[in-house]
Amino acid sequence: MSCNRGKKEENKNKDLVMQVEIKDNHSLSILRAIIDEYKKENKDVNIIINSSLGESIMNDGDKQEGDIIFTSRNKMIEMQNKGLLQDVQSYHDKIKLNEKYYKVVSSYGRYLDKSYGISLIPYTLEVAYNKDALKKYNVNPPKTLGEAYEVMKKVNKESIKIPVLVTEDVDVNNVIAALIAGNTSNMYDIDNIYNSSKGKYLEKKEIQNMFNYLDSLAKQGVVTQSTFEMGNKASINKLTEGEIPMLITISYYMKELEKKNIGLVTSYAQSTSIKENVPVIVNSLLCIPLKSKNANEVGKFIEFVYGKKMQEKLAKQGFVTGNIEANKVFKGNSALVVKHLEESNENSILFMYNLPEKIQKGFSNKVKGVLNKKHTGNEWKELIEEAG
Repeated sequence: MSCNRGKKEENKNKDLVMQVEIKDNHSLSILRAIIDEYKKENKDVNIIINSSLGESIMNDGDKQEGDIIFTSRNKMIEMQNKGLLQDVQSYHDKIKLNEKYYKVVSSYGRYLDKSYGISLIPYTLEVAYNKDALKKYNVNPPKTLGEAYEVMKKVNKESIKIPVLVTEDVDVNNVIAALIAGNTSNMYDIDNIYNSSKGKYLEKKEIQNMFNYLDSLAKQGVVTQSTFEMGNKASINKLTEGEIPMLITISYYMKELEKKNIGLVTSYAQSTSIKENVPVIVNSLLCIPLKSKNANEVGKFIEFVYGKKMQEKLAKQGFVTGNIEANKVFKGNSALVVKHLEESNENSILFMYNLPEKIQKGFSNKVKGVLNKKHTGNEWKELIEEAG
């Protein structure tokens, strides 16, 4: 993705200045493909991509120059708390986002009951397994997360690690917590107190349930600090070839996992009293700065990105999109991912995207401690106290 930095001229109608603050190559590659397609069909538009503008927007809103920002939910919340973003509800309405896209696509861009971002593409968290490899452990293919725990127990006894291959912007410990224990606490409204006082966070005592549940699984031998390891693209080959029995990954890789010997966990439900929430990662939101100057070009770009034609192109390339109609082409494991997206909602947002960075880091350390059998029962209180 080429960058034209430092352009000082006043914006012309056919200029479209984009700030890209994406720390993940999965989403960067998809954004690059979208921009390339847009350039082919709009040769008269000069797209200026600036990857250093973000700091100036955060630190000096009066000097912002961008028309569109691609950033994380955390950054979106921080910028809006400074009053730097437009409400994008009118764009939602124009592209019929609530009608044509899954609920989680709009949920990721909502904050304090207003919409400040539009999800670029959602990635569901998936537990994939090799059916043949499971026979070695004398366990049936797991349909639920609870059944997957039995596989983890067996794998732990054999000292075999389960790779975690997800987006590059998230911490592995936090992903494991979100996948395994995310349904034990309601994290839906914690964004309402983003960067609030220590006291406000301490009031969210129910979040301690996540650590308590992880501890119970650790005591049962389901998860330990050595159960998982950071994965890479080679992990997919290891799974498909039967070298490892299980992989935790994202729907970005479904094209490679669309094989007869590969299955996916169907249900994430762990308790009849808690509604199942399918974990979904969105690490790139399209936001519009308050002082964006090119409303016409911004609108045309948004209609292109979220229009039927572009979404169908992504689906044909094997990417499960956030668009309901485009995803009708998928079968097999990819169709199950589509089902997971259909079941997703605001509770599918990974909790770390609703927490400031300093609390995210503390959360990861506390998860690591629990997996190392150092559970105190006060992890949430401790990490808030430590975060200051």
